[in-house]
Amino acid sequence: MEENKLKSFRRNLILIALLELVCGMFMIVFSSDSLGMLIKILGIVAAAYGIITFFAWLIKKDKQGGAPVIITSVLGVAAGAMLIFLTDQITGVFTIIAGIFAGVFGIIKLPEMFTLKKAGFKKWWILLIPIVIIVGVGVFIGLNPENTVSLTAILLGAALIVGCAADIISMAGAASAEKSGSAALPENKENE
Repeated sequence: MEENKLKSFRRNLILIALLELVCGMFMIVFSSDSLGMLIKILGIVAAAYGIITFFAWLIKKDKQGGAPVIITSVLGVAAGAMLIFLTDQITGVFTIIAGIFAGVFGIIKLPEMFTLKKAGFKKWWILLIPIVIIVGVGVFIGLNPENTVSLTAILLGAALIVGCAADIISMAGAASAEKSGSAALPENKENE
């Protein structure tokens, strides 16, 4: 069962690492425009969520809970419109939020390190390096909101790429723990 957890852990890390790498490269390459585009994409997602939620409720036969659905729909569309049409005004606040996101993103990676330690990866402490870098980037962005949009995008892109590196290290650790676990498995069966 522990081996199945490690395999699913590795599969998830592959997907996350690819996503982090692509997003990180995008933010670095298109640094001057990427934050604005990201805000507009979030606006489109929020507006679409509001519209879809309303129409899904509208075609339901059971119309219970109408007020919360309508409020959620209106708020989604309003938030989406604000993000789409007030992108330039929101960018300053967004850099602070992005810094907080990077810091939290680094902290969320901490359990991976302990999962690998429990699974038997001897060099689990190597994961501390990218995690500290990610949290440091987040704190730097959060404490310096006057940074230019390009610098913030580049730092966020770098944090995502470092997150990708952390996931690759985690995958290597999971593979090594999986191999050492499967190598120890026949010995355990013989001892029983």
